[in-house]
Amino acid sequence: MENASKALLIAASVLIAIVIIGAFMLMMSNLTDYQNKSYQSTQDAQITEFNNLYLSYNRKDVRGSDMISLMNRIVDYNGTKSAEDGFTMMHITINMNGHNSDFSYDGTNRLIISSHYTEETIDDIVGRPSSITGDISGGRIREIENRYQAKYASQLAAEIANIAAMRSEDEFNEEKILPRSLSSYGVNLAGVYEDALYYYEYVQFKRAKFDCVGTENDRDTGKIISMEFECTGMGV
Repeated sequence: MENASKALLIAASVLIAIVIIGAFMLMMSNLTDYQNKSYQSTQDAQITEFNNLYLSYNRKDVRGSDMISLMNRIVDYNGTKSAEDGFTMMHITINMNGHNSDFSYDGTNRLIISSHYTEETIDDIVGRPSSITGDISGGRIREIENRYQAKYASQLAAEIANIAAMRSEDEFNEEKILPRSLSSYGVNLAGVYEDALYYYEYVQFKRAKFDCVGTENDRDTGKIISMEFECTGMGV
């Protein structure tokens, strides 16, 4: 009888141990499931937030100024994230569709000369941003802005017809387009006119309109990895 009681106690102890182990395993399984769902939820939120930065450009009539911002954003993203595991580069393609001549003042393109642009050729238009500081350097446009300041470079573009009609530096100074003499900028009348021609194209590009004609998402992460645009001509 005593042996039977001991056997029942042992069996009960084993059963209790099994129940406890089973409960612990169930708890761990639920905890792991919760953690996985929480992680997935966080990942989904991050992907949504990431995509929203670019989905705002997935429309018609995107201004050229916005295209420049988008290209700079993509260049900066590719530069800062390239060392991360599982990183996929983002790409952008801008097809000009033969509208290059719309941007030129005298019929000759100096800045917008390619039939299409990508994140790798943004510096052909406006320079390349630094992935460390975010500052943009290089390129003819930045050179012009550094020489005159952006607001006066824009003034050159606005006054390009008057500049083209001038025959001497004296005429230019009388127009007071710039706050200082041309010699203080290290250029002559021909040089400032050339700068005005470049900057005129840049201003026209910023005013142009582009349609987003396609996007691509990463199959594994769902992140947007590619966008394609087509120029539709000058805006109003």
